[in-house]
Amino acid sequence: MGSSKCKPCTAIILAGGGASRMGEDKRFLKVGEEKLLDRQVRILKEHFDEIIISANDPENLEYLGLRVIKDKHVGRGPLEGLTSVLSASNSDFNFVIAVDIPNIDMKFVKKMRERVDDVSAVVPVTADGKQEPLFAFYSRNCIPIFRSALDEGELAIHRALKKCPVYHIPLEGSDTIRNLNSQKDFEAFVTPG
Repeated sequence: MGSSKCKPCTAIILAGGGASRMGEDKRFLKVGEEKLLDRQVRILKEHFDEIIISANDPENLEYLGLRVIKDKHVGRGPLEGLTSVLSASNSDFNFVIAVDIPNIDMKFVKKMRERVDDVSAVVPVTADGKQEPLFAFYSRNCIPIFRSALDEGELAIHRALKKCPVYHIPLEGSDTIRNLNSQKDFEAFVTPG
């Protein structure tokens, strides 16, 4: 995997979701003085050679100086965003994270990366069997499988993954991948104690 960087792989931030539950654009929520999206970019830049953003409003993200990939077919959810951005990636292996996951445990990410060579995806799974497909590694081998699923009307990543060779990596102990889905989640994250 190289010294400090994960090579050869790209980090992809899925930042195209709506703001229905949050009520405002999650990407620009402030954690301290930093926007949520900017925070992810800063953390990932230390470990990956390239970062690509999946979003349908590239004009709002020009300030980042990164490639922003629009969905090939708008309105088909995160599976479409994931498939479109995987197709645009130059790397065989890609770490994918949703913009509303504020903490990135790089130790765990590196552990996932070690498993990706023999499968098409490495997806964390909780003790009760819940998959975390928006904090996972995907190979470009998934593209035709995902595109076929989309063409058949499937919009859910976890169901499309059933046709891919996947390694489910257990989240250990009390480790969880925290999503900020609502104002309540966000307030709990930024308010200590």
